[in-house]
Amino acid sequence: MTDLHLGARGRRLLTVPAIAAALALTAAGCGTGTADAETGPVETVSITDSQGRTVAVPKDPEVVVATDWSVVRTLNDLGVEVDAVPSSAGALPEDLARYAGDEVPKIGGVKELDYEAINALEPDVVLVGSRSGTPEIVAEMEKITPAVVDMSVRPETPEQTLPLTTERVVQLGSIFGLEAEAEQRMAEATAAVEEVAAKAEESGETAMFVQVSGGTASAYGPGSRFGTIYSDYGFVPTDAPVDDEGGHGQEISAEFFAEYDPDVVYVLDRAKAIGDDETPALDVLDNGLVNSTTAARNGKVLEVDGFAWYLANAAPSSIEQMTADVDRAFSAS
Repeated sequence: MTDLHLGARGRRLLTVPAIAAALALTAAGCGTGTADAETGPVETVSITDSQGRTVAVPKDPEVVVATDWSVVRTLNDLGVEVDAVPSSAGALPEDLARYAGDEVPKIGGVKELDYEAINALEPDVVLVGSRSGTPEIVAEMEKITPAVVDMSVRPETPEQTLPLTTERVVQLGSIFGLEAEAEQRMAEATAAVEEVAAKAEESGETAMFVQVSGGTASAYGPGSRFGTIYSDYGFVPTDAPVDDEGGHGQEISAEFFAEYDPDVVYVLDRAKAIGDDETPALDVLDNGLVNSTTAARNGKVLEVDGFAWYLANAAPSSIEQMTADVDRAFSAS
């Protein structure tokens, strides 16, 4: 288990209830107007975020609100607790179990944030990203605190995903004096990606990445949000006419699988990832045409981890999970 970060103050970052209690004790036992004089100006870290904004963030902040699961998981990887997180209908992975219950405040869904709840926490920094990383949301958050940072990873091509992810992870580390640890985690994750990519390139196998949602399968091409399967992990795409870009994929039929016959099929069950009650993705694909493919005959229709691939793909441990998912193609039988 990762040790929780001990900040410059020589202790673990406190949760919000503990902070409130500490503030109450301070108010009761001390006169007003002395704390600022004793502590001096707050040290800050300058962060240029994904919207091109340069933001002064308090170093080692007390109250940290994160609206994006990639941010929460990255900080968790670095041993830093977050004081408020989004609600999650789907199951959280074991490493984030502390955020599943009611002990850590919830601030609404990533698309429907509870600004009143966030304001009540009096955050020192709000870290947004992905679906919550929009100019409109940032503007609302700036009414609460000036330290609002969009940590989204928005590559123009899949090849930019790992470098941009590394940049964001190191930026998050820098807020807590953990740049070296962040760089090390991403170096290890990237090295593991390269090892699996070498296996894929040597195999020469074709792959297809498919998302199942609402009983419908959609395929994703090399330039899509899941194009990393080709650009980073070294698989060859089939010659299927799949849209090369976009975040929603191209709806496909069972005949599509049989016609373009991939060697490996990676399957993302979107409903499972977001907590919807639908027919499991692998059951949807369990039919004669799909089962006739080379992938199915060789046991290489493989479900991937929905949290890592769909909800928090820009965190070191998520990249490690994604790499483990991809690597299963080389041990399947």
